[in-house]
Amino acid sequence: MAKMKTIFSYYKKQEPSIDVAQEIEPVPQSNAQDIPQLIEPISDPIPQADSRAQVPQVDSSTQLNSGVGDFVKGDPGLRPQIQNCPIDKQNEIRMAYMKLGPYQPKKDVYPSSGPNRHRRRFQSHWFNAFSWLEYSSSKDAAFCFPCFLFRKKPKGKSGSNTFTEKGFRSWRKVNNGKECAFLSHMGKDSNSAHNFAAQCYDNLKSGKYDIEQVMEKVSDEDIIKNRLRLKTSIDAAKWLAFQACPFRGNDEGPNSMNQGNFLEMMKLLASYNAKVKAVVLGNAPGNAKYTSPDIQKQILNIIATNAQISIRREIGDAKFCLVVDEARDESEREQMAVVVRFVDTGGFIRERFLDLIHVPNTTAATLKENICTVLSDQCLDVQNIRGQGYDGASNMRGEWNGLQKKFTDDCPYAYYVHCFAHQLQLALVAASKEVTEVHNFFEHLAVVVNVVGSSCKRNDELRANQVVEIQKLVELNELETGSGANQVGALQRPCETRWSSHFNSICSLLKMYKAAFLVLKDIASSKGPGTSPSARAKAAGAVQLMMSFDFVFILHLMKELMGITDVLCKKLQQKSQDIVNAMHDVAITKNWFRN
Repeated sequence: MAKMKTIFSYYKKQEPSIDVAQEIEPVPQSNAQDIPQLIEPISDPIPQADSRAQVPQVDSSTQLNSGVGDFVKGDPGLRPQIQNCPIDKQNEIRMAYMKLGPYQPKKDVYPSSGPNRHRRRFQSHWFNAFSWLEYSSSKDAAFCFPCFLFRKKPKGKSGSNTFTEKGFRSWRKVNNGKECAFLSHMGKDSNSAHNFAAQCYDNLKSGKYDIEQVMEKVSDEDIIKNRLRLKTSIDAAKWLAFQACPFRGNDEGPNSMNQGNFLEMMKLLASYNAKVKAVVLGNAPGNAKYTSPDIQKQILNIIATNAQISIRREIGDAKFCLVVDEARDESEREQMAVVVRFVDTGGFIRERFLDLIHVPNTTAATLKENICTVLSDQCLDVQNIRGQGYDGASNMRGEWNGLQKKFTDDCPYAYYVHCFAHQLQLALVAASKEVTEVHNFFEHLAVVVNVVGSSCKRNDELRANQVVEIQKLVELNELETGSGANQVGALQRPCETRWSSHFNSICSLLKMYKAAFLVLKDIASSKGPGTSPSARAKAAGAVQLMMSFDFVFILHLMKELMGITDVLCKKLQQKSQDIVNAMHDVAITKNWFRN
């Protein structure tokens, strides 16, 4: 009777224990042709342990620094993860592990695991096929040396930390041809996590991408170009700042006809020097043009800081006085100017502008806080203040809560002096209001100046009349000629806050009295469509004022009186003025008025 065939007879029996080295070709550390040029593949294989060598032993007392010896363990199953180590020691720990190499203990027989019918074990010849492989005797598991050193924290995917924390023990998946677990861990392209870690290993080992080495690659020529480019920007910023010119333009685009003063100055400097032209603006690298608004502000801040350092060095340990005033700028922001007065080593009085600060309000407490901040930044002690000079506002000169009182409480020697020039202005204003005729004169003076200078047409007529009058006086030899003499100008308006401007307004009217009178007479007599009845009425009234004896008499009288006060006002505002000379000048002025 023939033997019956079973279903198993149709299948070929698989030979047991196929050698992985015969089925799997030796795998290189990474695919060099697929790795980007910025990060080169590992050039040297990871050091292999000799088959006859003993298991590597880590002696922290002899091989490693005392700071990292506690974190370095030979067995990968007992190692702490590098990302859990102190950040400042992680690089040293990596270098220590790289010096020891992968942990590859060679044994004749490794522990077996798995089902009783198909028990499998780790094979020592796998170290030859995969140089990155490590074996943990404590966990009977395989690990990846580069991934342990450079892989970041697991991303949450299944198996992402198998070769770094848990350990791989599925030995049956190794002898699986192209589906080998070790090959799957390495990945099919150069961007895999393993290959990235391997690249990091090679880079750290070679030191090719260390910051110091990369910085040394910058050539001397690049340094010279960068310095020339920056020097050009600094020179342009210094010139514009010295001339008080704006930096920015309305349109700084590449197609703009006017890109602003700063960029146009850069173009001008480049047009005169071929070396500068070759490194600035369009010829500069995109990340180092040194022309952005932030760079401009940084350059100005450095210049300002250097100026403050120079002033501080000039002051030294000398005592100093504070001169402070606040005003509102064009952007409606309250700004406070801080000026220091001191005696230098040569015995000369110096007055230096120290800082300009934006203050949210003008209360005495706010002003004192900001002033103290400026002094502290410049290492100036409040105890060295020997004088305070402010205006007469209540927040400045207040006897109980004023700024001067707050500084006097901190330093009893910081005597407050009300600005003499400001006192003179207040005295002149008060005196003019007490005399009705003088008060009315300045009201009439403002009317005359406003009517004549209210339009461009009238100013042109005023200048034309001046030219005729000057030519006539020159022909009669009543005017001296010379460079800058007999200039044609306009009437100056008096300013309420600057009493000295009233003197300039009086002088300008006396100089152009006849020319201004002719303009007013022409306006009053004209009946064309270009003038309104109200304008003709104002002009007629101004003509009557200029023809009156009282107006002309007070005009000449105030010129003589205010000429004396103007000299005193200018002396009081001199930087080298001191209290003794100021009091002497005031006494002399009083004697002139009495005589």
